[in-house]
Amino acid sequence: MNNRKKHFRGNPDYKAAFSAAVTELIASNRANPIPRHERMRIIGALTDEYVASTGERPDAAELERLADAVLYEELTDPSVWKAKHAEYPFFSEIQIERRTNRDDREEAASLEATDGKCYRKPARRKRSPKENAFMDRTVKSRNKQRREQYRKDTRPGEVVSYNIRELTTIPDIFAL
Repeated sequence: MNNRKKHFRGNPDYKAAFSAAVTELIASNRANPIPRHERMRIIGALTDEYVASTGERPDAAELERLADAVLYEELTDPSVWKAKHAEYPFFSEIQIERRTNRDDREEAASLEATDGKCYRKPARRKRSPKENAFMDRTVKSRNKQRREQYRKDTRPGEVVSYNIRELTTIPDIFAL
């Protein structure tokens, strides 16, 4: 690592030399993990030498790679319980996406009242074309049966006429 520092001074391609030094640091850390305090010391010395030799700060992309090298343990933690075990956990891209798409869940929670009931306007789901075709076939046969039953029920019935004078039980009705 020390021989890389010397290459920044007077090197016309000092950015490539710094990038190579960062890549070398990351590769050596992956092969044989360096303790964090030692990594931070190496990264500090590397950036200080770069600034002293060039008079400018390293590129943002290289600084981000160095920050990832500092946080190597947290970023490579495969534990699914890291949200419970760490105060400020680092999540993978999939975990971040899963946790940031909360709009639907928050909206559903906002529509739920304190009594536990959901007062959202109910929405029907759309039928698939296969379901629509099935419904068309079965509804036609049921419509025929319903039409026949409706005609039978609404058909005029037989007319029955009564003559009140011919009824003999009239006094019995009023006797109650």
